[in-house]
Amino acid sequence: MIEAIFASPLFYLFITVGIYFLFAFLQKKFHTPIFNPLLWTIIILCGYILLIVFIDKGNIDQANINEAVDKYRSSVSILDILLAPVTVALALPLYANRHVLKQNWLPILVGSIVGVGTSIGSVVLLGHLLNLDGGITFALYPRGVTTAIAREITEILGVGEHTSITVAMVVLTGVVGALLAPPLIKLFGSKEDTTIGMALGSASHAIGTSVAFGYSSKAGAIASVSMVTNGFLTVIVAVIVRLIVAR
Repeated sequence: MIEAIFASPLFYLFITVGIYFLFAFLQKKFHTPIFNPLLWTIIILCGYILLIVFIDKGNIDQANINEAVDKYRSSVSILDILLAPVTVALALPLYANRHVLKQNWLPILVGSIVGVGTSIGSVVLLGHLLNLDGGITFALYPRGVTTAIAREITEILGVGEHTSITVAMVVLTGVVGALLAPPLIKLFGSKEDTTIGMALGSASHAIGTSVAFGYSSKAGAIASVSMVTNGFLTVIVAVIVRLIVAR
């Protein structure tokens, strides 16, 4: 009875959206990255699913967890469907902030190239040092761009079977960047909106962009443009890599 109600598709969808908006409200109210909504949604849902497994099965083992996770994913599959229009919608901040792009095109371009190069370069280096499988290394390439674009890049690179790894690393990259950016910005005494926006947009994509808007509208606009530019450049790199590998 408990599982029928509290592990139903509708309840899973409700609790996922509810937790996210609760912490989004807390983050906005208290102006602190500690209440990052994506981070707390993941933490609470992981604990919640483990609790449901324990109540329903009496023990927590990998098979039961996998079954519960599969049920949760199918329950919130509509959120995956929404990623397609979200990808197209990323053009909106680029168009809305076209004046920012015109005024700051050089630092945005240079910053994006450096950001993409650093992101992919670090993946290649770590993949070599840790002797990772080539498919997994490719799956980590788009860790520095927003989820909607990252999932498409995994298909371009032919590693769609590792999409879950890509999504996990994208979220981890965004959350860590959003949590560490404010103290680092304060430590280095940076007050330039362009610098703050570029750093957050390049390093933490959509999650960092939301933090950038907390500094100023200009920082948020720069971060929005940087996020889209990074995604565009990463797609180009992915296509080039795919062509090289295909030869």
